[in-house]
Amino acid sequence: MKDADMNKIGLHSLVYTADWDEAAARDVFTRAAGLGYDLIEVLMFDPAETDTAMTARLSKEYGVGVVAAVCGTLTADISSADPEIARRGEEFVDRAITAAAEMGSSALGGPSFSAVHRYTQAPAPIARTRAVEIYGRIAERAGAAGIRVGLEALNRYESNFINTVGQAADLVRTVGSPNLFVHGDLFHMNIEEASLGAAFESVADVLGYIHVAESHRGPLGDGTIDWDDVFGALARIGYDGPITFESFSPSVLGPDWASLVALWRDPWTDPDKVAGDALAFLREKLTTHGKAA
Repeated sequence: MKDADMNKIGLHSLVYTADWDEAAARDVFTRAAGLGYDLIEVLMFDPAETDTAMTARLSKEYGVGVVAAVCGTLTADISSADPEIARRGEEFVDRAITAAAEMGSSALGGPSFSAVHRYTQAPAPIARTRAVEIYGRIAERAGAAGIRVGLEALNRYESNFINTVGQAADLVRTVGSPNLFVHGDLFHMNIEEASLGAAFESVADVLGYIHVAESHRGPLGDGTIDWDDVFGALARIGYDGPITFESFSPSVLGPDWASLVALWRDPWTDPDKVAGDALAFLREKLTTHGKAA
């Protein structure tokens, strides 16, 4: 039996599907529950269109929790120099907070501050000041809804605003609300950080959620990530939050999403195998480093 203080292990819904109607969602819950995952991350492309009641119902039916996530868009972008686009970004995150609460999640992860996009210029100087103000208001509304909001640092090719966990932590600490946290993602960190373990240790006070992904977004243990460095650091800082496996395949994502994240070849073809192997891999690493799952 899993101890209450041990890390919950999640599965990103995009391992199986880019859709989230009842048939697709039920399939993901069935597979995640069968493999033994604790959580499913549901990435909301449009919070207003996400069937939150269905998600909450299936979560309860299968006994598998939910973590909600959202990405900003080019027309609703908190990091934009255009105040109207930034305002729409704030409203977009507000809708996502409501949706997260409705589906039974206690957290909203993802890069809500900007689109997943190849920006060609540095952010405007006003962007960070405005983001601090906006996330201050978001944190208040999130707290009222029982939600904590994470800031997921993306690599330089997918965002120009928050590229390191240190930058995310700086914004979280400046706002100063317990309703905000850092969302770390190993794929992005492997590009931007000098040391994965040291990066986690530097944000220990505000770290709340982690995506585990291999350097090439394929099967865990098949790339260049130093997993003992990662899990050794997490053990040292006593990280007990959720850890979610994220891996993508163009055959699952479809051409639009595959193009967005520049994934041109299939790192795997069997989602059940890659998800099952990932869970076993993570449990082994947690056990080895004193956090048995």
